[in-house]
Order: sequence, then C-alpha cells, then structure tokens
Amino acid sequence: MKDSGQVVRKTLEVIQWILALTMIVAVVVSGRLLVKTKLPVPANRYDVFLDDANLGTVSDPEVVMKWKAMRYEEISRQNDGLRVTSNLERLRFEPSHNPFHGMFDNDAVFAALSDRIMIAVLAAEVRVNGEAVGLVKDAATAEALLAKIQAPFIAKEKSSASEASFSTGFVQNVQIVETAVAPGKIEAPDAVLERIHTGNVQPVEYEVQKGDCISLIAQQFKISPDAIYTNNPGIKNDIIHIGDVLNLTVLQPLLTVKIVETRTEQQKIPSSIVYEKDDELRAGVLQIKSQGKPGKKEVTIQTISVGGQTTEKSELSETILESPEQTVVRQGTKVVAGIGSGSFISPVLRAKITSEFGARWGTTHNNGTDLVSEQRAILASDHGKVTFAGVKSGYGNCIIIDHQNGFETLYGHLSKIEVSQGEAVRKGDRIGVMGSTGNATGVHLHFEIIQNGHQQNPMKYLQL
Repeated sequence: MKDSGQVVRKTLEVIQWILALTMIVAVVVSGRLLVKTKLPVPANRYDVFLDDANLGTVSDPEVVMKWKAMRYEEISRQNDGLRVTSNLERLRFEPSHNPFHGMFDNDAVFAALSDRIMIAVLAAEVRVNGEAVGLVKDAATAEALLAKIQAPFIAKEKSSASEASFSTGFVQNVQIVETAVAPGKIEAPDAVLERIHTGNVQPVEYEVQKGDCISLIAQQFKISPDAIYTNNPGIKNDIIHIGDVLNLTVLQPLLTVKIVETRTEQQKIPSSIVYEKDDELRAGVLQIKSQGKPGKKEVTIQTISVGGQTTEKSELSETILESPEQTVVRQGTKVVAGIGSGSFISPVLRAKITSEFGARWGTTHNNGTDLVSEQRAILASDHGKVTFAGVKSGYGNCIIIDHQNGFETLYGHLSKIEVSQGEAVRKGDRIGVMGSTGNATGVHLHFEIIQNGHQQNPMKYLQL
C-alpha cells in the first residue's frame, strides 16, 4: 500500500510539471505572435453596435468617431458644404467581455459601417400652416427668402410714414424646421420663392360662349373683372368673341404679409364755436366776440395692413398738450326789411330738380337750377328788395331780388309776376307763379343765386 501511494504522488507531481511547462510555452508563443504583428495589447476593448447589430470590436471608440468625421467631411465637400448626418449618430460602444483578450479588428468594423451607413444632409424646411412648401440649405437662407417676400411691402409703408416703427410678419403660421433629407432634395431659393408667390393654383382657361360678357364671366368664376383684363391684355373696349380663350387664373400666394405700423404724431384739436343770439345785430350777420384757438395733442396710432391694404386703424393713446379755447360768435337776429339773412330757402315747395347747375347737353351751360313741383307758387328765397320784375330775354317773365348783402336771386319762366320793382320782400313771401315763358320746354322755375356778380350752384345753399 505504501508503494502504491508513492506512485500516485509521483504521478501528480509529473502532471503538475507538465501543466506548468504548457503554460510557459503558451505565454512565450503568444508573446512572439504579438511581437511579430506589432499590435499592442490594449487595456480595454469595445464592441460597436449600430441599433441592435454588433459590428465587431475596436481598440478605442475614438478611432470610429474619427472615421465618421472624415466620411462626413468628404460628403459635405461633395454637396456644397451642407451639414451632414447619418444613421451612425445611433452608434454606441460597450466594453468588450470577449475572453480572448486583445482580439479586435478596426478595419473590419470600418467595412461594416461603410455597408450600413445611410447619409443625409441637414436642411431648413419652410412650413406654412404646418404644410411643407420648400427645402433650402439652411435657416439663414430660409430667413432671407422670407425677408425678400416682405421687402416690397415694408418699402411701401416706410415711404409713406418715415417716422413710424414697424413690425412685420405673416398672416399664416410660418415655421423654419431643421430636417434631414437626401442631398438631392435641396431646392434653389428662387424656386421656393416662386412657389410661394404663385401658390398651388392650377391655370384656368375659359372659352367664350354665346351671350358672355366680361362681368358675367367674372361673376361665374368669382373673380374681379380687373383680373380678367390684367390676364388678357388683348381685350379692347370690352369686346370678346365666341371661341376666344381667356386666361382666368388668379394667383393666390401661400403667404400674406402683415405689417403693424406704430407712429406718434401731434394733431390739432379744433376750437369749438359758441353762438350767442344778439337782437342788436341784423339777421344773418355774424360777429366774433372772442377768438378761440385750437389745442394740441400727441396721439399714438397703430395701423395694420394685410397684403398691402389697410385693414385696421386704431388710436392707442392720446395726451393733451394744449387745451383748445372756444370761439364766441354773436349771431344777429334783428330783421331789417329788404336785407337778406344770408341763408336761403327753396323757392318752390316739394321741388324736384330737372336740370342741375353747370354744363348740359354737351354744348350749353346752365347758370342755375331748374325746379318743378305740383306747388306752382314761387317764394322769395331770402329777405331783399325787388330790382327787376318784367320780361327778360330768354327768361320770359322774370324777377330779380337784391338781398343787399352781396347776393342776388333770379326767378325765370314765370307765368305770373306778383311783386313790383322796388318792393321789399321777406323770406318766404309769394312773389309769382311757375310757368313756361321765354326759352322753356315745359313748366318749371329757373332759379339762380348770384354772389358779387358770379353765378353760384344753388344746391350749395339749398336743401330740398
């Protein structure tokens, strides 16, 4: 038994020596291989993942990031310096737990990345009310494009109100959103600008039918006649023919410029007038008792224009700088026979105008106003003195009243005269009867108001 135990111990010692020698040989061989390939043994290694796919092991994440940066730079140069992105932004790195310490292959990972890379460029997408209308290279280009749309409207507003301040925008909700797209999707700014100006309207043409006219076509298509004339400059004198093809396209821009103008200015406050009755002054005479003066205020006004048209104007604030002073006027009420009051009444009750003051029939001039009525009585239009009562060339039976205040009135074509020359009359007195004497085509009154020898338009003084 003693001999067998010794044999076992000897056998175990031999096995231990064999294992030790094996380990030494393995270390030596491994060391020689590392020296031969000149690869350092990294302290850490990293597995590379794209989404859920393991692409291999690298010595350091930095080598992958440098490789990605070089690819981005190359692609950017090929696309006019556009910013580049890709699915490699989803790369992640985890320390490797591979039992074969020191085993990595950077080149294999680079090859795997090249096979899987999906390149895109970062662009600025212009959106109107949430809908994409164009893609340009960056936000600065998009901002410049929008400013170009606003520029003509801003220039127009500034030319009319140089001291005002402005804020500009659009009626629609406009957004500039950074988005990743394929390189070929980027558009020229002018192409996007044209799309915004013209909108999504499809061309509309219409063939003229029997019975058509410009106004009916405009009504049918719910557009203005001016739009038809603008689109079809060949239309002359509103003449169109059956079979003519009209362009009825009306552009509807995708964006409408809105400008809010705010300005502060000084304005006069008019002086009010107070009249005091005075029975010592002749009726019709006004005399200033005390001269007032206007006041002054500072007003801030806001004006909103949409598409170049003013849509709203409001006063934001008002500060009184100087209060106005009233003008007090003495108003005469004393009636003096034969002297006019300065105000006139209609010489005919319930009168209607048949011919107005001024040019008529293309070749003649009416020095007064022709009136007709079922009421044939003719009344003195104001106090005065009759200076003529008889037949006057062209006027037939005629009366002239001098109101002795610079005004005269003339009443022509009467059938009957009921006052005499030199007689004083009061406003509203009956002086004659309407007729058709002289150069008259029918029964009517020809009525004139003359001031300092010059015929005036009677309707400036009368209210029928």
